This record gives sequence, C-alpha cells and structure tokens, in this order.
Amino acid sequence: MRLEKGLNPNCSEAVFRFYTEDPKVAHTILQAFADEVGETNEHPVEIIPTFRHMEEVKRITFSACAGIGDPVTKCIWEPKKKAFVLCIGNNDIAPDGKGCEKVRELGVRVEEAETCKDLLKYARDCTCGNVFFDDDVPQEERSPNDKSTVSS
Repeated sequence: MRLEKGLNPNCSEAVFRFYTEDPKVAHTILQAFADEVGETNEHPVEIIPTFRHMEEVKRITFSACAGIGDPVTKCIWEPKKKAFVLCIGNNDIAPDGKGCEKVRELGVRVEEAETCKDLLKYARDCTCGNVFFDDDVPQEERSPNDKSTVSS
C-alpha cells in the first residue's frame, strides 16, 4: 500500500460575506487580508487601492491562492444585502490571522460559505471545510443595514 501526503490538503477557497456599506470599512478588511497573505507567503504586501463607492469593490483583487488556476482573490458587491463577498484561498489565511481579527475588531457581521450555503454560488473551487468565524465570536448585533465606520 502506498500513501501520499499532500502539502496543502485543504487547498481550496474560503468565501465570506461582510455586511457593510462603508468603503473605508471594506478597504480596511481587504487590506488586513492582503497583509496576512503577504506575510504568510513571505512576499511584499500588496497595497489595496482606496475606493469611494462600494460598487468599486468588484475591481479589487490581490494575489492569493484562490480557486483552481486563479491566483487572485475575487470580490462581489451585493447591493440588496448591503454587503460584499470575498473569495480567498484558505491556505493563505487563518481564523486567528490579521484578516479575521480585523473583522472581529470592527464588529462587522460576517457569513461564510461553510455555514451559509447561499455563498457557495460564488466559490470558484470547492470550499475549504474550515470555519473561520464561529458562534462564540464577539460580534455586535447589527442588522444587514450595518453602518460600520472606520476613523481615518
């Protein structure tokens, strides 16, 4: 019998929905994830450009192991939900990493594909099976019309 061990047994995608309409909050979240990816892979951190309108989030990408043959993240704006979606490789982030910690710090309501099957439609690859935000995460009770802000 021959056994093989893969280096990245869960090389797949994490898909998150962040409930915020504030471009500054979205930028802060995306930059925290970009910082984490850069540090994890020991390459220069990509600077996420600022944007003034949430519709512009769909133009934001940064290098990350995400989706089969797709080495960048993907962002989607959901105006009806007043939220944006981030698809990112699960090997580049951790539940206690900069990205997830920043989301917790900001108190932004978040859903993820592992616990919200509606998000699976955005996955470019299989989702990872990992849960990054569990029920005991201290999050403010916010409506989907979250008005989170970040001071400059």
